[in-house]
Amino acid sequence: MATNVYTETIADGLNISLESADKIRDFINKWFDLRWSSASTAKIVRTAKEAQAMMSDPRFAEMVAWN
Repeated sequence: MATNVYTETIADGLNISLESADKIRDFINKWFDLRWSSASTAKIVRTAKEAQAMMSDPRFAEMVAWN
């Protein structure tokens, strides 16, 4: 698992494990246009919440399986 400051921000913001946060970060990297270095903590957490919801949606199950 590649833990970095953004993974930790997601884990803290969503109160989830680092492993789950890492999966969300990977999903964001593939499906969102987020400029990590210029994004605020609030923007990262909002995007992570959106990604987390997408990942649990059956319509996106195929995309999550690719991760």
